[in-house]
Amino acid sequence: MEDATQHPLQSCPQCGCADLFIRKDFPQKLGLLIVVTAGITFLVLAANPHTFYLGAWALVAAVLVDALLYCFVPKITICYRCRAEFRGIPINPTHEGFELSIGEKYRNG
Repeated sequence: MEDATQHPLQSCPQCGCADLFIRKDFPQKLGLLIVVTAGITFLVLAANPHTFYLGAWALVAAVLVDALLYCFVPKITICYRCRAEFRGIPINPTHEGFELSIGEKYRNG
């Protein structure tokens, strides 16, 4: 018998919904913290003409951290209806990123 986790999902195993999307498996609050920290660091350092370049390097460092995270963080599949998250399974190539028009269909249900 084959293992079901070796096949991409066609529908949600929890609620049966056929509408699924993919996204990076990264906590959004951590991403926001990185951006806010880099922005505040830049503003503090850019206030002094002698440390402006350090502020610019803080922004460059934030971009590099973001790029590295983007490369190494895996993708997950999420159900529009029940918001169940499925990790460790192959990504279905027919699924795309979150689509607002589809999300609106399931917003209150």
